[in-house]
Amino acid sequence: MSKLALGTAQFGLDYGISNVHGKTDKHNVNQILEFAYNNNIDTIDTAAMYGNAESVVGGSINNSHSWNIVTKTPYFSNDCIDKTCVKKLRESFKKSLLNLGKKNIYGLLIHSCDDLFKPGGSLLFKEMKALKSIGLVEKIGVSVYNSRQVEMTLDKFDIDLIQLPINILDQNLLIDGWLKKIKEKGIEIHARSVFLQGVLLMPRHTLPAYFSDIYNNIEDFIGHAHKLSLSCAELALGFVQNIDEIDKIIVGVNTINQLREIIEAKQVDLDIIEFRRISVNDPNYTNPSLWKL
Repeated sequence: MSKLALGTAQFGLDYGISNVHGKTDKHNVNQILEFAYNNNIDTIDTAAMYGNAESVVGGSINNSHSWNIVTKTPYFSNDCIDKTCVKKLRESFKKSLLNLGKKNIYGLLIHSCDDLFKPGGSLLFKEMKALKSIGLVEKIGVSVYNSRQVEMTLDKFDIDLIQLPINILDQNLLIDGWLKKIKEKGIEIHARSVFLQGVLLMPRHTLPAYFSDIYNNIEDFIGHAHKLSLSCAELALGFVQNIDEIDKIIVGVNTINQLREIIEAKQVDLDIIEFRRISVNDPNYTNPSLWKL
């Protein structure tokens, strides 16, 4: 099977800084899902918080195909986690199964990892373990942004699956050794943000001024791509594909042509250490939730 997994935020939201297509229409979703499956992509990443993405996926997938579907919990605004939060998680998960048209799915992740670290947060994980024990989900885990969350999760919870950001500009979890530590525990790793929400694919002159402090890093990235006779997409994807610890690489697309370009990207062997100087150690640029655009 392919190392690629299909992201679905674009199916339910107008998502991504470089997205000029808006929310993906149902016709394109059908084409993308069928093309993905026919090219050995067997994993779909979605979430209750991605607008109506779960319903779109559930209404579009061919039930004769065997998909590994990963979804996520809602956010919990409470300062403390209590029984009402547990009920919210349980009901949200049941709704996810209904929207997806599935009796069970492959993975369930805490969408906002910090919810687990609130007082009473362990109640959420206990409920996820209960859902796993009765066969409604095969693997449970978290979605993280940074090394602090990784460290706290590994210290407190026995997870099966983790989703994390990594790309040629955001190498922090790789450089700090966390990917190796995660893999040593036998945890499955799904990588997101491999194109940094499209920043790595945008022509230099179209980048927002917000990124001016890292223009040199982006220029270095583009220069490396030219030197290796690769497109920016091929180098960005190739960098993550050459990280041994990564099990799945989540890519989000709006059209079948975008997915075709990713699937047909030139396969390259890279010494990833050569690209460390491109890395940006500032979450204000590598974490899209912190962008001020």
